[in-house]
Amino acid sequence: MHSLSPLKKNIDSLIAAAVGFLIIILYTRHGGIGLCPDGVVYTSAASNFRESCRLFDFRHIAMVEFPAFYPLFLSGMMLLTGLKPLAFGAVLNASLFAVMIYVAGNITQQFSHSSRWYKAAFLSCIVLSPGLLEVYSMMWSETIFLLLLLLFLVAMHRYFQTHSRKVLIAAAIIAAMASVTRYAGVTMIAAGFMVIALDTTRRWHSKVKELLIYSCITPSLLAVNLIRNFSVGGTATGMREKSLSPVTRILHDTGTVFYDWLPFFNHNYSRAGVISVVVAGILMFTLVWQFIQRKRLATYENIAAMFALIYLTFMVTMASVSRFERLNSRLLSPAFIPLLWICSSWIVPVAQKVAPSKRKWVFLTGLLLLFFFQFGQFSADYETWDGVKDAGIPGYTEDQWKYSPTVQFIEKDSLLFKKGYAIYSNAIDAVYFFTGRQGWFLPNKENLKGVTDFFNNPRCYVIWFNDGDNPDLIGKNFIINTKKMKQIKQFEDGAIYGSDP
Repeated sequence: MHSLSPLKKNIDSLIAAAVGFLIIILYTRHGGIGLCPDGVVYTSAASNFRESCRLFDFRHIAMVEFPAFYPLFLSGMMLLTGLKPLAFGAVLNASLFAVMIYVAGNITQQFSHSSRWYKAAFLSCIVLSPGLLEVYSMMWSETIFLLLLLLFLVAMHRYFQTHSRKVLIAAAIIAAMASVTRYAGVTMIAAGFMVIALDTTRRWHSKVKELLIYSCITPSLLAVNLIRNFSVGGTATGMREKSLSPVTRILHDTGTVFYDWLPFFNHNYSRAGVISVVVAGILMFTLVWQFIQRKRLATYENIAAMFALIYLTFMVTMASVSRFERLNSRLLSPAFIPLLWICSSWIVPVAQKVAPSKRKWVFLTGLLLLFFFQFGQFSADYETWDGVKDAGIPGYTEDQWKYSPTVQFIEKDSLLFKKGYAIYSNAIDAVYFFTGRQGWFLPNKENLKGVTDFFNNPRCYVIWFNDGDNPDLIGKNFIINTKKMKQIKQFEDGAIYGSDP
């Protein structure tokens, strides 16, 4: 009976986890788990590793742009279930979401100032979070990363309670796994290092030893991954183009995500850049104040705040150096739960400190904030549900792609494509996903060698998808007017072009 005690104490977390599981199952009921270009890379790499023990993607190119752990995890699930990733993806993600919710609830219960009412409100917020529901409806590595983050917080908190070397090693291993799940996992390594280093209650020689242990373990898996990338692909993390966005634009993009997470603002993005600075300031003030007060940052809230500050700083910095998709809810999702804790956990200690006669006003204020927050989240969730219930999750498993005239043609008509001709596309991952055909992306405009090779290739086809338009790649104008390829087929959502030998 004693072993069931933690479950009894966290029955609300179990209920919330079950609700989260059911929501993901409902979201993915129509077309299955969502799949985007990244998902095609992950699933194809997992299948290839399962068959040949080589980690390469659908183009038979070594996978280096993404870390290795997530496709290896999917490959392990394939071995365990005997199914392909898309067959078990919905149940897998629903299970991961449920476990993540349960762990988050367990953490919240152990806050410095705990409250059943606050915990229940917090659980309802993450269960209905549009950003988290989006993540767990897709084949994305964030599904694993978010769970690793919470497990890391649990391990670090336990370490500060016991100063056990075994627990420290466990935390270091979790951080190491996070760094090969997403390259941004280095922020988890940095957060752990900082909170250990700032613990002034420990003797310096003990702290130095523990920092050395932590510093030896945490980068180990990432080092292996990067060495492997260099050996098979010639680069550490793939070809990265220089960012063209100024910092002000990146801060604005970050702020728009915060606005979407906080529905009070009704999508008014006029001061989005300012709110990014405000959020960073709140995190910094919280950490400095807590350190001055306690000479350490050993609580769940402070460790989470340290991670959020380092993570957001890292993402903004990388977006200003390297070009990738605009910072969005998916990329910033690891900061959601820490920010939710930091922005809301003050309600409990304030309510406990005020006079009983005034406590009801604090409670009503918190209830009002919760109502508006949840109203905004529920409205966004309903809008999403209205779209996915009949059409599926946006991506290649959505009806819009499955029943695309272009896709249906290339699925059925293989006689069109002559042997020995290369196939290019602005969405070659979609071509592979629907037909299994190998091919190449249209070259990037800045890749002069790639553009020249494509221009000089007399035996090739181009499958053009209107929905796959990428401004970084050469476009229709180059295909038609410069290379002078002939249009073979025209569709409502795309076209096929061919060149004469």
